[in-house]
Amino acid sequence: MNIPKIKRVVDPENDYKPRKKLHPHLPNVQGFGGGSLTLLISPLKTGKSSIISNLLLGSDFYGQTSDGEYYFSKTFIISNTIANDLTSRFLIDAFDTEDHYDDKFIDNIMKEQKSYKKEDQPEIALILDDVLGSIKREAKVNHLASRFRHYNIRLLLFSTQKFKAVSPIIRSNATDVIIGSPFPNRTELLAVADAYSDMFGGVENFLKIYKLATPNRYDFLYLDFQESPPLAYHNFEKVIAIGEKIIDDNNINNINENEI
Repeated sequence: MNIPKIKRVVDPENDYKPRKKLHPHLPNVQGFGGGSLTLLISPLKTGKSSIISNLLLGSDFYGQTSDGEYYFSKTFIISNTIANDLTSRFLIDAFDTEDHYDDKFIDNIMKEQKSYKKEDQPEIALILDDVLGSIKREAKVNHLASRFRHYNIRLLLFSTQKFKAVSPIIRSNATDVIIGSPFPNRTELLAVADAYSDMFGGVENFLKIYKLATPNRYDFLYLDFQESPPLAYHNFEKVIAIGEKIIDDNNINNINENEI
């Protein structure tokens, strides 16, 4: 009698072809069943809107492909502040935007995606910017956080100034986390560290990694949880830690613990 062993279920055959080659440092939105739930935590006036604009419009990111089209077939942006933010004016011109959250927006996206056969669903992006503090815990977008791949949402991005406004379901399903700088509120930064530091050797080590990643204003720490062990980047430019192992420690001895 054979020893029972679990075997991996083979993925169904598919002819997935990405619209363009993306840099491996970016949140991975490609592949069969792929997608990213990106959580962007960045205090006021630390370049959050610039990060979003670059991700969606930049040719080195998810911007235009060689045929002049944007990477995602459709991009939806829900933002309470987009109409008053000059940095976001190009997003308004390029994509479908709403200036407030309503469950019906999520219902319409899911209904539209379900109208296609699975293999024909458009690859879409859904961005929720500065709305988490104004939506209820039972809001449909919170539940979508655990099911976004079912609707071929390749990029589901939540941005917020306050980590404590993020629901537990979004925190636990985040595949990628971007943490801006500087953090004027140490309590908020420690809340982020408490949530994710176990994968990077504890709170103290996490704070050292954050400090290494953000030597300058508008720098950010990017955490890639789609890799195992997870990776930590200075911006999207350079890996500085693999799990708890800091691999860029040139300036680690210069870090003043009182400044972290």
